[in-house]
Amino acid sequence: MVKFKSSLIIIITLLLLPTTTGEIEIEANGKSDLVFVDAGDEVTFSATGTDNATSVEWDFGRDIAGNGTRYSNLSSITHTVHASGRYNVTFTAVYEGEDIEKELILIVNYEEEYQEDISHNEALFFAIAGSELIMSAMLGYWTHQIRKEKVYL
Repeated sequence: MVKFKSSLIIIITLLLLPTTTGEIEIEANGKSDLVFVDAGDEVTFSATGTDNATSVEWDFGRDIAGNGTRYSNLSSITHTVHASGRYNVTFTAVYEGEDIEKELILIVNYEEEYQEDISHNEALFFAIAGSELIMSAMLGYWTHQIRKEKVYL
């Protein structure tokens, strides 16, 4: 019975102790793990479960929205992402004696719209065709002059 009472006291003590590390969740625009956005979109990064952390840090892998935006020590931050590519985002929460890291991948897609119409393409065609006709006429004239004079190089 003494073993049971001491075990029960240990279990109750452990349950009553404040948890130092809660379950940390990180998201970008409400999604976790793998997030797809278009270039120019605003992305909100948020972390929950960091109440007892002594410090937090986001590492976006590279500057995400201009110079000096690779790191942030805020639990929630919003950036407008312009550079396309893959961002390996790491969130670190530091507790007394323990660091917890969470990761997500942000894929920024950039698609340029294809513009088929080229302005003044007909004018360019006629300019090139006209210059070719003029050069052909000059070549024909000089060829005729050389044959008429019977002067060969």
